[in-house]
Amino acid sequence: MSESDVNIHVLDAAYKPFPTFEEWKARTTLDTARWDRYNIDLKSRAAGLSSELLDRARNVAKRAAAIDTGAIEGLYEVDRGFTYTVAMETATWEAALAQKGEHVRPLFEAQLHAYDYVLDLATKAEPISEAAIRALHEEVCRAQSTYRVITSIGPQEQTLPKGQYKTLPNHVRTRKGTDHSYAPVDVTPAEMARLTAELRGSAFLAAHPVLQAAYAHYSFVVIHPFADGNGRVARALASAFTYRAISMPIVILSEQRDTYLTALENADAGDYQAFVNFILARSLETINLVDESLRCASTVSAEESLAALESLYLTKGGYTHEQVDQAGEKLMQEILQTVQQAIAKVRTPRINSGGGVQSGGATYQIPAGYRIPLSGPRILHVSLSSAPPAVASVSVVYGLLVPKDATGGDDIQIVDQSKAGSQNAFTARVDELTPSLAGPLRIRLNMFAERIANELLVELSKMAQAVMRSRPY
Repeated sequence: MSESDVNIHVLDAAYKPFPTFEEWKARTTLDTARWDRYNIDLKSRAAGLSSELLDRARNVAKRAAAIDTGAIEGLYEVDRGFTYTVAMETATWEAALAQKGEHVRPLFEAQLHAYDYVLDLATKAEPISEAAIRALHEEVCRAQSTYRVITSIGPQEQTLPKGQYKTLPNHVRTRKGTDHSYAPVDVTPAEMARLTAELRGSAFLAAHPVLQAAYAHYSFVVIHPFADGNGRVARALASAFTYRAISMPIVILSEQRDTYLTALENADAGDYQAFVNFILARSLETINLVDESLRCASTVSAEESLAALESLYLTKGGYTHEQVDQAGEKLMQEILQTVQQAIAKVRTPRINSGGGVQSGGATYQIPAGYRIPLSGPRILHVSLSSAPPAVASVSVVYGLLVPKDATGGDDIQIVDQSKAGSQNAFTARVDELTPSLAGPLRIRLNMFAERIANELLVELSKMAQAVMRSRPY
């Protein structure tokens, strides 16, 4: 027996089977308060809107999940701007995709088809079967003909068997330099049969979709049943359960890869809660992403408008009140910059814009659990004016509200002073802003800025038309 055979034997023996769902559930908890609140808010906003508009908003999440799932595996590279461009299907998305290389679009389209397959699977409301998982692997890897194998003579490209369980070991060297064992080849079929049996169990079927998604994803990754494509399959498989519950996938961005891998490593060490928390956070971000996409899609476009014209010390989350205030200030500055950029894209020489963040009076109500910054009220204002003879000006003024005792998940609010208590506020969690802006928040900011720019242009156009109608000559 060669040294490599001995190593494989040792790694096979080191395989640690995935837990039963009963064990998973017993060792995890799930705070569903924000999940419930976000979904209620989204359903309220979607009431009365066309199914086409809602489908378009959900499609943004699907495209974001599909483009970044391949990037997580290193098949190509993405950044926030690229993901936004592809997810929103902006005018340049196809050109941006082409610049990544001719191999990227087929991979992206295969990954899109995989999420469509998962959505179809979810609507059937049937337990997940091995046949369905094998078919999902075929969909995910449709554009991939080979995969890289490390052999005794170096890396080699081998034909990728699609929809078939592995016939060679696929243990890996982790980013920490240690060996990690997946299910040995000979036990993979039995482990997959055990996994699908768990997914058909009454306890699993009655569980919250976040627990279902986290368990299915983690258990599948522990087995790693295919030669390649396991990560992409796992993320799509997890989305089957959120699709079934709220008709949207789980968006995991490439920039969240390190956090993602750390959560999986913690789960391997027995801390299942870390991975449940990760999946919950990504699910909440996805709901917010769809919500903001829906709000953005519901506004009059710029083209149409132009055609017409906390406590004294540390909070429970470990933040100081100054840090919470700084997070709120950062959010206001980011909103100002992003709104100005949105206006600059459509502004003509006949339109002037202004804006800034400054100290000012708070004319809006401060709800329970919130406060103004310790240094005093902070105001964000943006204005537009039109040139003679159609002289008109419009503005919007927002105030900053921060949570009194931020736990890391409490929301900072930017509220419209003229519409206090309305749905015209922008919210962001403290941990989306600290220590840096989260990727999904950046995407929501772009949508929010576009919406504000559109609304200001609509109002300016109406006022300018009224001025021209009232002129005596």
